[in-house]
Amino acid sequence: MLSIFRKFGLPYAAIGYFCAPVAALAQDADSADAQAFLVTPLSFVKQTDLDFGQIIPANTNGTVTMDSTGAVTTTGGVVQVDGTQIPARFWGYGTFNQTVLINIDANTYLLTREGGTQTMLLDRMTIGSAPPIRIRTSPRRFRIANPDGYFSFTIAGRLQVGANQAPGVYKGEFAVTLEYE
Repeated sequence: MLSIFRKFGLPYAAIGYFCAPVAALAQDADSADAQAFLVTPLSFVKQTDLDFGQIIPANTNGTVTMDSTGAVTTTGGVVQVDGTQIPARFWGYGTFNQTVLINIDANTYLLTREGGTQTMLLDRMTIGSAPPIRIRTSPRRFRIANPDGYFSFTIAGRLQVGANQAPGVYKGEFAVTLEYE
């Protein structure tokens, strides 16, 4: 047995060395979020909120107007800074050529500063269609053009910024109703 070890011992020892457990090296881990929007037949969901981005008010009244594609124009010396503005986006599911009525609950909305009482007025709401259609409290009708029945639409509007508007985050809410015919 001793002679076999001498003949084969070194290679087996080397295999044992390479198969021995080793201390684990430091590892770095991170995580990511995942999300999915599931839409059932004859329903719709909100994908994104209406966000005007970062705004610098002027010493006079002005406006920030966003169209349904997210493009922004300003008046009165107001500056839209960061370019991260996005219209509200909704996804729905019906059937090809089905008529859908879109309605909002009012024509104007107040956005209130978090931690304060200051407000800004949101008005002149538009729906993402070609060409843009101003939404009023009366419903807007359109047909689902996608053969699969899925559709999306955006909603944007005009934000009235007061002279020297107080800094902060302003939030408000508007309700959207869809009626499938």
